[in-house]
Amino acid sequence: MNTLFTVFLIASGMMISSFAYSASDHVDGLVISKIRAVGDYASGTIYDHTIELWFTTSLVWSNTACTDTSRIYIDAKNQHIISAAYIAFSSGKKVGINADDTLPIRGGSCEISYLDVEA
Repeated sequence: MNTLFTVFLIASGMMISSFAYSASDHVDGLVISKIRAVGDYASGTIYDHTIELWFTTSLVWSNTACTDTSRIYIDAKNQHIISAAYIAFSSGKKVGINADDTLPIRGGSCEISYLDVEA
């Protein structure tokens, strides 16, 4: 897009975006029923080095491209989120999660951008 045309659009209050629409869903009151740690699943797959959180109830998505209602993913590099998940699981605390479809979607399951441990 021409730079001068872009400046005109922004100055006139119009905006054209080439980015795909993305969304996130926040779900509260979940109980973690199982944590699965996945290592080098099959060398180079989307499941490598992830943590799966499974819940006692099905997830209901209203605003994301997530299709799997049984689990979500945490990338292994997000150790702070993983620690919070283990604390919630071991203490029986409920959690709130935020699934973000700008993060990788693995087999229909979204990755979470944050996890709240509820009181």
